[in-house]
Amino acid sequence: MNFFESEILKGKYFAPKSRDRLRATMVNLFILAGAFVMLLYAYENMVYGYYVMLSVELFIILVLLVAYLVFPHYLNINHTSYMILGALTFLLSMSLIVPDQDPELSLFWLAALPIFVFFFLGVEKGIRWSTDMFIVLLFIPLVSYVTGIQFVYEWELLSQIVLGYLVVSYMLYIIESERSSYEERLNVALEENKILFKEVHHRTKNNMQVVMGLLESQSFKIDDPKYKKMFETHVDRLKAMSLMHKNLYSNHSYEEVDIQEYLEEIAQSLQTYTEYHIHTDIDPIIIDMKIAMNIGLIFNEAVTNAIEHAFEGEEGEIDISFKQIGERYSLCIQDNGKGFDTSLTYKSLGLTLIKDLSVTLPHSTIEIEGKNGTKIQIYFDTEEHL
Repeated sequence: MNFFESEILKGKYFAPKSRDRLRATMVNLFILAGAFVMLLYAYENMVYGYYVMLSVELFIILVLLVAYLVFPHYLNINHTSYMILGALTFLLSMSLIVPDQDPELSLFWLAALPIFVFFFLGVEKGIRWSTDMFIVLLFIPLVSYVTGIQFVYEWELLSQIVLGYLVVSYMLYIIESERSSYEERLNVALEENKILFKEVHHRTKNNMQVVMGLLESQSFKIDDPKYKKMFETHVDRLKAMSLMHKNLYSNHSYEEVDIQEYLEEIAQSLQTYTEYHIHTDIDPIIIDMKIAMNIGLIFNEAVTNAIEHAFEGEEGEIDISFKQIGERYSLCIQDNGKGFDTSLTYKSLGLTLIKDLSVTLPHSTIEIEGKNGTKIQIYFDTEEHL
């Protein structure tokens, strides 16, 4: 089913779960179903010798196939819809006046076309097209009377067809109007929620900065280097979380974060506290807020650990990369310091926190190496699989 919707109906060219994707798949389904129905009618007309309608139907089938082949590279959804609508309206008109053909064809398209026009072109164009079609339905019998061309239907049946068409169009108008109104109210509510979320993230970031300022002011009063460093470490953790909220209220999305921008901000913040060089190679990938928060904390802990414990001299390099490899992400933090013996039980709070945070990432694995410097490599899935 996914292959049919994505490939055959061309949903892959549009964002998942978007209205454009739904419209694209529906318009292609309409094209394929319509072409199939007309092939059946064309075969029947060929058998019974109704060659005028046969030529019309073959022309319409060709138009539908061309529309299917060029969509969406050369025609967008609206242009394709107009192309289909024009072709089928012509077919419907011909089916009402061409003698010696199966009149059931016009009944099929009279029921299908109102659904098509209201769904794909909206209420305003649906009303306009329905009005034009109503005039055509009244005009065709007049032309038949003046020219003497025999009309396919009796007047009584025609009046029933027109009445049925008007009823179907009116019902679709009501349904589409309600849907449009609901969608508009939903969009307004969504925009209001976005503003509220941005305000929440902005206030959270400001409050965290106040807490960071209090901790920093208290750290100046501490003489013991051990406890002073502890305060500074907590400030760095708060700063990593604060940057997350800053990204969320600064960008358009309040649920996703550009991981490149976020991690590079943390790296720049940490670089101001050390003479060791921090190098980043991070792809611009959009990631869920909760996952990005944990990645930022892991990043902060790993780099802080390297700054504090990896080097004995004044020179040192810390390399960080974040890449997408197929269906998984890869986060690597590596330094060229002294390393450590990974076979020993290592009770560093930083490494313990890194391991605990890595477990929260979707189907994650973590590798820690201590030869020729320390290397922390974490792999996890691009999305949560049930």
